[in-house]
Amino acid sequence: MKDKLTGGKLYCLISILIIFVTYIVQKVLNIYLEHTNSVVITEAILFSLLTLFVYLLLLKSKEPFYGILTAIFGIRMMPPDIPYLNMLSPEAGIVYYLVQKFAFVIFAFAIVRLYEEQKKPRMIKPIPILCTILIVPFFNEISERIVSFIVPLSNGNMLYSYFAQFAIYTIAMIALLFVATRCSKLSSKLIADFEIIALLLNAGRKLCAVMIMLSNGDHVSRSYYCWILIYLFFVAAFYALRKRRKTSAV
Repeated sequence: MKDKLTGGKLYCLISILIIFVTYIVQKVLNIYLEHTNSVVITEAILFSLLTLFVYLLLLKSKEPFYGILTAIFGIRMMPPDIPYLNMLSPEAGIVYYLVQKFAFVIFAFAIVRLYEEQKKPRMIKPIPILCTILIVPFFNEISERIVSFIVPLSNGNMLYSYFAQFAIYTIAMIALLFVATRCSKLSSKLIADFEIIALLLNAGRKLCAVMIMLSNGDHVSRSYYCWILIYLFFVAAFYALRKRRKTSAV
């Protein structure tokens, strides 16, 4: 980045750090803290307040590219799911579910507002933004449905469900790569930057899970290693695309 990290870019950086730290903290709490009513309700309140704080920072950023990139992370990750919340406190679970849906709305509003603040002609287009938000969740839902159908028929053999998950996720990534090759340079950069960061985060999450299981002497499924390789492969693919589009004329 040639510009100094000031003003709007700084707000975006703080926002994205809050999103990642919130996500990581929730995973750590889920592993190491006992799941009690007070713990999960405290998490719900804290994560809800942080979601609102991130949104307010985005409104102050006035940075279309970095703001939209951060808002997409907000849509996909804020506030994070809290396991056992619905079981331990159904009332709080309903409220938190509504907060999650409200978070989607306000981050979508932030994207629209930041999109409108672009100088004309607008270089970040709506379709690449929508694809970045929707393609992976869409294919993940398909994957969950197909796996739920395969598992009862496979007699305990998880190989078929793993293969289905790998294949469907790969299709999602190829679809995003295709969109990134067909859109404008800045839109392509938005997709590539988001996916590189998200894929590295996913790879790191799987690697941490492997390390925890190994340290506990537990069996580690080979699917974890396969996922890490898939994530890193597509990190390389999006990085190569980003470099190629950076040097292209359009």
